[in-house]
Amino acid sequence: MTEGVERSSHIKSLPGPDAFDGPPLRDEEKEAIGRLEKMGLEYTSRDKDYLTFRQVPGEHPRPSSPARRLLPRSYVRALLGQLGEKVDDHPSVTGMVVPSLGYVELICSRLSPVPAKRLFRLESAQPDCKHNDAANALPSLPYRWPDEDGESVKRVHLSGKDGEPCLEISNASPLAMLRYGSISESGRVRLAYRRIPFLATLKVAHSSPVAGEQIGRKSEDTARSLLYELNVRNGVIVELDVPPVGPDMSLVRRPPEESPRIRYPRTSVQYAVSVLFGFASQAADDPPQAFLSYYQALEYFIPTAIRQIAIKNIRRELRDPGVDDSNDASLLRIAKAAEGPIAAAEPNQLRIVVNEYVRASRLEEFFGRGWGEYFSNRGPIKGVTPINMRNTNQSLPNQVADRVYQIRNRIVHAKDDPRFGDAQVLLPRSAESNALTPDVLLVRLLATEAISVG
Repeated sequence: MTEGVERSSHIKSLPGPDAFDGPPLRDEEKEAIGRLEKMGLEYTSRDKDYLTFRQVPGEHPRPSSPARRLLPRSYVRALLGQLGEKVDDHPSVTGMVVPSLGYVELICSRLSPVPAKRLFRLESAQPDCKHNDAANALPSLPYRWPDEDGESVKRVHLSGKDGEPCLEISNASPLAMLRYGSISESGRVRLAYRRIPFLATLKVAHSSPVAGEQIGRKSEDTARSLLYELNVRNGVIVELDVPPVGPDMSLVRRPPEESPRIRYPRTSVQYAVSVLFGFASQAADDPPQAFLSYYQALEYFIPTAIRQIAIKNIRRELRDPGVDDSNDASLLRIAKAAEGPIAAAEPNQLRIVVNEYVRASRLEEFFGRGWGEYFSNRGPIKGVTPINMRNTNQSLPNQVADRVYQIRNRIVHAKDDPRFGDAQVLLPRSAESNALTPDVLLVRLLATEAISVG
C-alpha cells in the first residue's frame, strides 16, 4: 500500500542541471516530484512539455520496470489533486483506490486504441452529472488517436441510479499512468510527436467516501457488471488486469531448451496431440488454457500406458514359478494383475502415465531450477499438493501427478462440486492464474516426455 505523503517542496538527490533540457522547475512541479519520490517514482529529466520519471526497483507491488514514465507538465496540478489523499493499491486487481474520495481506477487489459475508439463511439445517455463539466471531469490524460490530428481525451461516462456511482472508461489519469504505464527506452522518440501512451482505465467515482474494506469489493463487482454488458450488448471485450500472487516469476518465464540447428523430424506425433500441444504453446497469455491443453496432450497417452503396465503385470505373474494354469486361484491372480491398472481411478491413471513415461532425472532437473517457494506449501497456487523432493513417504512422480491432476480439476470443475472438496475453481485472469506459469511448464515437460516415448 502507498500512503499519501505530506506536502513538501523539498527535493532529494535531483540530477544535476546538465540532465535537463527545458524551463526550470516550478514550485508545484517540485512538490509533485517530492511526493512521487516517496511513492517509488524517481524524477530523471524534463523538457519543455514533459517531466520524466522511472520506477525505483522494489518500491511497488508489481514487478518493477526500468521503462520511463512521462507526465505532461500541464497536468501537474491535476496530479497534485490526486496526491492530496491517501492512495492504496486495489486489493485484487491492478489499480488504485482513494477511499476518502470514493474513487477507484482499475487498469483495463486487451483494449488497444483501435477497439477503444469503437467503444467511445457507442451512444450513451447524458445524465445531469457534475462530471460533465470540464472543471469536475474525472482525470484522464490526452492521447494522439489514430487518424486524428492533435491529442484529445475520449471517454465513455455513465451514471448509475441517482448518479451513484459514476463509471467511466478513458485514458489513465496522471497518477495511474505514472504508477502503471511505461514507455520503453526505444519509445523515447515518441516525444517528438508529443504522444502519451494509451492505458485504458475503468474509473468508479462515488459521491462520498467509501470505507477502505468495502471500496475494493464494491468497485470490482460494479466494474465487472459493466464489462459483462459491454461484451454481450455491445460486442466490446474489455478485461481487468490482475497481478499475479506470490513472488515475481518473471525470471523463470524463459522458453524451453532451444537448439540453433533444425533437423528432419525424428519424433512421430499423433495429429490430435500435435494440435493440442501447438495450441497450448500459443496460449502463453492464458495460463489455465495452456495448462489444460498440455494436460489433454498428456491424457492422450493414458490408455497406452495402462495397457503397457497391465501387460507388464501379466507377464510378471506368468513368470512366477508358482503359477499353475490349471489352478483357479492362479488364474484369478493373473486376471487381477491385468484388471488393476485398467480399473484405476483417474488420479491413479495419471500416476501410471507419469511413472511409466517421465524420467525421474528430468523431474529432478526441473525442480532444481530457481523456483523459490512456488511449489511449496507457501506457494501461490492453493489447494494442491506441494512438491517436496525429500519426501520419503511419496515418490516425486506421484507428487507431480497428484498436483497436476488437482490443478486440472480446479480449472474444469465448479467449486460447488462435492467430489472436489473445498478446492475452488481456478478462474482465468485471476491472481492465481496469472501465477500459474511454472505449473504450465511442468505439465509441458510431462507431455514432451510422454510424446518422446509414445
